Amino acid sequence: MLKDMTRAALAAALLVAGLSSSLPAAAQGYPPPPPPPGAVPGAVIVPMAPPAPRVEVVPAPPPYAAVWQAGFWRWDGYRYRWIRGHYVRPPRERHEWVAGHWEERPGGHIWIEGFWR
Repeated sequence: MLKDMTRAALAAALLVAGLSSSLPAAAQGYPPPPPPPGAVPGAVIVPMAPPAPRVEVVPAPPPYAAVWQAGFWRWDGYRYRWIRGHYVRPPRERHEWVAGHWEERPGGHIWIEGFWR
């Protein structure tokens, strides 16, 4: 009987050990690994480079003040998807659009969002 209880306890311990090894480090009580050098907080590192940008035909501007925002490749978690360019009204007069771009970093590529300056 003692032998059966020992086997059951050992089996339970092995089961728990096997389950905990598949948990993230933080769930096991360990701190997460440090981010790679040059990482941007909250940025997703994509292991493969984006395709070359597509050539877009820029339509005539609208009859109001607008800035053309060129198309770009967006990573959706599985693959790159093309986001078409479009005209946008600037938030204020004389604001300039700085386009987003992909940057190579250790471990892959990250997207740097565009912004108004």
